Amino acid sequence: MIALVNPVSSGTELADAFTEEGADCLHVYTQDQAAAFHSATGRGIKSLLHTGPSETAEKLRAAGVHTVIAASEFGVTLADELSELLGLPHHQHELRAARRDKYLMAAALADAGLPHARTVLIRGEGELREALDGWDAFPLMVKPLNSAGSDGCHVSADAEEAVAAFRAAAGRLNLMGEVNDEVLLQEFLDGTQYIVNTVSMEGRHLLTEVYAERIDQVDGAPVLRHIISRPVLDDAERELVDYVLRCLDALGIQEGAAHTEVMLTSQGPRLVEVNSRVMGPSLAPDPYHAAFGYSHQHLVVERFLRPEEFARRFELPYTAARTVAKVFLRSHRPGVLRAVDGARTLRRLAGFHSVDRLPTVGEPIRDRHLTTGASGIAYLVHEDEDLLLNSLGVIHDLEDTGGFYRLVDAGQD
Repeated sequence: MIALVNPVSSGTELADAFTEEGADCLHVYTQDQAAAFHSATGRGIKSLLHTGPSETAEKLRAAGVHTVIAASEFGVTLADELSELLGLPHHQHELRAARRDKYLMAAALADAGLPHARTVLIRGEGELREALDGWDAFPLMVKPLNSAGSDGCHVSADAEEAVAAFRAAAGRLNLMGEVNDEVLLQEFLDGTQYIVNTVSMEGRHLLTEVYAERIDQVDGAPVLRHIISRPVLDDAERELVDYVLRCLDALGIQEGAAHTEVMLTSQGPRLVEVNSRVMGPSLAPDPYHAAFGYSHQHLVVERFLRPEEFARRFELPYTAARTVAKVFLRSHRPGVLRAVDGARTLRRLAGFHSVDRLPTVGEPIRDRHLTTGASGIAYLVHEDEDLLLNSLGVIHDLEDTGGFYRLVDAGQD
């Protein structure tokens, strides 16, 4: 039996992929995911509500669990703890904290002799001002120690903006359900940001996907507009992938999925962060299969259910038949959704594949700066990258001019 820890967000698609192949799975939910636990049990899914590491480990042992997988960012730490208690193969346990704490992550890279962004941990405004006194390069990034979806991140042009960004983030509840007791001051990395997805087996890392990201600065916050796959890698991208694989080693990644964000700067690749789980927030499988012949979550399933078949992939070159683009749709302003006028244009665009999670008409648009897919996700797939780039330009123009979502102010008829 396989234990999936907190299969929420894109973890639901991971759970679906295991179910498709008839795997015997037990869903483990932490107390903060109790609503998901009750929903799963209501649908007849074998589920367990976590009460404590030792107690949960004993229940998993009694159930015959032989594999523990983090099924979302919310399950990363607990999956590692449970696998250690059960004596099951997993990542290197002594680096557990470094895989979740961005400050310790940078320190682990330093210990391994890998280039990394200058990072300072800030616990109070006094520490912030002291760090800023010695900071000689702007802009810089202020971001929570642990969060997701660019929540709380701010690109600060000077010390005054950095102080304001710290005050806005410190002490606030983030998307991980944690209070921002500590904030990072980090060197601003200028260049093209990439996503590198992998699936590991016994410490060996299979490259599954590489994407270039378009990130805009909106009101000082980084906003992810789209990602587009790189079916064929150039020399700089191959260097970037090699760097990422060394980062995975430095962080003790050994089994299962990893989702890595990395910046290609003029000085070479620099890590943004490694996430030891499948890519989020949405992994609708069909567009990925249309481009790559697989999805990130289905390769995880293959690794654990058919390891011999998975192992053969290490001998194959990285390539893809088609390019896939994933658009994080956004509104041009806050408001209540009256209509999705842009959907008519979107569905007629060259390369259009599908659209997921469109917001509900009559409901307010949620935070338009987040990259959680809350305002919808569109997928484009085609052999011609230039054609996709043209379609992406049309979509972004519609978004930015208010032509995609028709909005009214709250209380307006």
